[in-house]
Amino acid sequence: MGFVDFVLAHARVSSKSHARITLDDKMSFFQQISTLVSSGTPLLQSLHQGAEQSQSNKLRVALEEIAWRVSSGSSFHEAAAEHPRIFEPYWVEVIRTGELTGQMGPVLIELNKQIRESRETRRKVTGALMYPIVLVIVAILAVTIMLWLVVPTFAGMFKDMGAKLPAITQLVVDASAAVVSYGPYALVAIIAAVVGLKNYMGTESGRRNFSGVGLITPLIGPLLVQMAMYRFASNIALLLKAGVPLLETMGVLIGVFQNNPIYRDALTRARGRVAAGRPLAVSLEETGLFTTMLTNMVHTGEESGQLAAVMEQLAPYYKEKMEGLITKVTKMLEPLIIMGMGSTIAGLMLAIYMPMFEMAGKVN
Repeated sequence: MGFVDFVLAHARVSSKSHARITLDDKMSFFQQISTLVSSGTPLLQSLHQGAEQSQSNKLRVALEEIAWRVSSGSSFHEAAAEHPRIFEPYWVEVIRTGELTGQMGPVLIELNKQIRESRETRRKVTGALMYPIVLVIVAILAVTIMLWLVVPTFAGMFKDMGAKLPAITQLVVDASAAVVSYGPYALVAIIAAVVGLKNYMGTESGRRNFSGVGLITPLIGPLLVQMAMYRFASNIALLLKAGVPLLETMGVLIGVFQNNPIYRDALTRARGRVAAGRPLAVSLEETGLFTTMLTNMVHTGEESGQLAAVMEQLAPYYKEKMEGLITKVTKMLEPLIIMGMGSTIAGLMLAIYMPMFEMAGKVN
């Protein structure tokens, strides 16, 4: 086999398939199907091609099932709704609107754009928080290693010398003994607490309590509010542009905020007021959870009949404001974490060396 034949046989033309379904897999599917449908390819054929080109095994199976349902007479949005873990509720609603209006290609392109922007925002949030989280983990590991391995060595030496230890040294020695004796049990307890907390946050009361506490917490509260405003503005713009009526749009938004009971309930109340004939801006303002700027812009959009366009222009503002708050919070946390880590390690070192300095002074 020649070199060219070897290259042709082993060239990485396609990526390796995987089992789970990532957001990138979903975005690739929407990109492919929107391009195919916009170019005139029938929907069923587009679904089959999307399934063949998917690198996710689970998504491929789901798309093949959806294609089978569509070929059997089901609509695309009804078939997609059978897979709620893959297709979010408002995605299904947008697809339904595309089918009803006959504008499936443009609608899917807008949906893919919105999903892509959400992914980029999530990446920025994760990237901004990664450094403080790494600092905290390193600090905890450093202190734990010192208490577990370093301090016991010096504690044994101090005991052999029969030295009277300063209060700070005795405190560190006692803490080290506790870590050595009960460290494994403490680790198990921490893991159990984390698992229990995660399960609790998956419950309705857990999400409600954590959402409420987060909204009233300094720095975190404003960030959560800006995130909610961005999600509201971006999604209502997408749905209204797709031709979804306002009441149905409000119903879909309630599903978008399903994991945030505070805002979900607020939108439910607002939808009831809108159904009774009240303006959306007034209904949102009465909940007390939407910023003045957003309600004013909603009022402007309602008065001008351009609510979708106004919300589409407002969404980037809240996105930038949210990213700015994240940067501000992380910039404040970094020096605090570094100072705390340095002070803790310096305190441990001082506690270890202080008895040695005192004994050296007595010898002189």
